Amino acid sequence: VSHFNRRSCSQFANKMYLPAGIPLLLLSCSLSVAYSFASRPVQSSSSSPLNHNGQSKILSSLRTRSASFHGGGKSLTSTVAAEGDNAIVAQSSSGEATIATSIFNLAKSIIGAGVLSLPSGVAFFSDEKAALIPSSIICSVFGLVAAYTFSSIGKVCKDNDSKSFQDAWAKTISPKTAGVISACITAMCFLASLAYSIIIGDSFTSLFQTFNLPGIISQRSNVILLLSTFVLFPLCSLKSLNSLAPFSLMGLGGTLYTAIFMAIRLLDKSYSSGGKFFAQVAAKPVFNKRGPYALNHLTFVLLSMLSTSYIAHYNAPQFYAELKDATIPRFNRVVGGAFLSSIAFFTFMMCVGFLTFGGATSGFVLNNYASGDGLATLARFAIGLALLTGYPFTFSALREGLLDLGKLTGSAREAASRPITVTMLALVTGLALLLKDVGFVVSISGALFGCLLMFIVPAMMTISNIKGLAKKAASPLTKGNKIEIAMNYFLMLVGLIMGVLGVSVSTLRQMGKL
Repeated sequence: VSHFNRRSCSQFANKMYLPAGIPLLLLSCSLSVAYSFASRPVQSSSSSPLNHNGQSKILSSLRTRSASFHGGGKSLTSTVAAEGDNAIVAQSSSGEATIATSIFNLAKSIIGAGVLSLPSGVAFFSDEKAALIPSSIICSVFGLVAAYTFSSIGKVCKDNDSKSFQDAWAKTISPKTAGVISACITAMCFLASLAYSIIIGDSFTSLFQTFNLPGIISQRSNVILLLSTFVLFPLCSLKSLNSLAPFSLMGLGGTLYTAIFMAIRLLDKSYSSGGKFFAQVAAKPVFNKRGPYALNHLTFVLLSMLSTSYIAHYNAPQFYAELKDATIPRFNRVVGGAFLSSIAFFTFMMCVGFLTFGGATSGFVLNNYASGDGLATLARFAIGLALLTGYPFTFSALREGLLDLGKLTGSAREAASRPITVTMLALVTGLALLLKDVGFVVSISGALFGCLLMFIVPAMMTISNIKGLAKKAASPLTKGNKIEIAMNYFLMLVGLIMGVLGVSVSTLRQMGKL
C-alpha cells in the first residue's frame, strides 16, 4: 500500500474493498491460527495446570483474555482453562518451547483489541500531529520498562523455583498476602469483561446499523441486552469451552487485519476533507484547534492505557518454565523480541488512528469509521466475533477467581457457580449499558491494576529477592545490587504516582470535568 499513489489507493479502497478485504481478513486469521498450531509442541501427558493456593484457573484463563483483548486484551503459551483443570491448548510444561515460538506467543498475549483505544489517549491531551512524537517515545519507554519488569519476574521465579505469580510473591514477600495478588488479577478479569461488553456492543451496533436492521434491534442498549441474554449467558454457562478455542485464535488475525485496513484508510484519505467517507461521519477529523500540545496531567490517560496494553506479567512464570533450556539470557531474548514487536505494533496503531481522526478520535477507534465503509464493517465483524467467543474465557476466569477467593470446593463450589454467573453477568452488562467509553475502562484498569502488577509488585519482589540472595550467601550487596534496588524503588514510586493520577484524571475526564 505504501507504494500506491493517492489515486490508485483510492480506487483500490472504493472499488475493490469487498473482493480484497474478505480474503485479507481470512488470510490474517488463517496465518495466526496456522502458526499457533504449527508452533505448538505436543502436549506432554504429565502436563497440568500449575496450582498455587487454588489460583491456576485464574491465570490460565487470563492467558486467553490477553490473547483476545490485551490486551488488550490478554496467551496460548501454556494451559488455557476449559473444563476446570482440563487443558484445551497447551505447550508442554516440561520446557519444550523454542525461543521463536515463545516470542510469538508472548507477543500474541500482549497484542489485542485493547490497542484500539490507544489513539484516543493521544487525542485526549492534544489534536496536534506533532504530539505523536512524545507519545511514541512514551509508548516505547513504557514498553521497555514493562519488558524489564517482566524479565525480573522470570529471574525471581528462577531464583526461588516458583511456578506461578502468586508463588513468587509468597516466597519473596509473604505467603499470607498471596491472596491479594489473586484478588487483583480477578478484578482485572472483571474490568476486562466489562471492556469486552462495551466493545461487543459498539461493534455489533455498527454492524446492525450497516445492514439496516430495525431500530429496536440496532440500538446499542438493546444490542448489549440481546447478545448478553441469548449469546453470552449460554456461552458462559458451558461446562466445556473446547469448541470456542479455534475462535479465540482468530483474535490476532482480526487485529492484524484491522491494522492493515486502518493504514489503507489513512493513505487513501477517505476520511479527510473531501474524502469518500468524510460526509458520513458525525465526528469529523480535528487537527490543530487546541493550540500547542503540552505534556501535563492529561497524558496520564495514555499512560494508564499503556499499563493495560502491555500487561502480561502474571504469565511470566509460565513462559520461563516452558522455555526449552531455560536460562535468563535465553528468557531475555524472548522478552526482548516480544516486547519490541509489541512496541512497534502499538506505536503503529496509535499513529495511524490518530493521524486519521486527530482530536476527534473515539475511545474505541473503530467507532470513528463510517457504517458504510466496507473495510470497517469487516474489521468490526472480526473484532466482534473474536471478543464474543473470547468473552466466556475471561468471564470463566472471573467466576473461578471469585470461587477460589471464597475458598469454595466440591458441591458448594458447583452450587455457587450458576448464581455467580447470573449475578456477575448482570452486573457487567448493567455497567456496559451505562459506560460507553471503553477507553475509560481500559485506563482505569491500567491505573488500578496495570501499574500494580507491572511496576509495584515486580519491583517489590525483585528488591526482596536481591536482599534475600545476599543474605543467604552471607555477602554484602554489590554496587550493581544497590543500583538495581534503587531503580526498583523508583519504579514503585512511579507506579504509585501513575496509579493515583491515572484514576483521578480518567474519572474526572469521564465526569466531563477535564
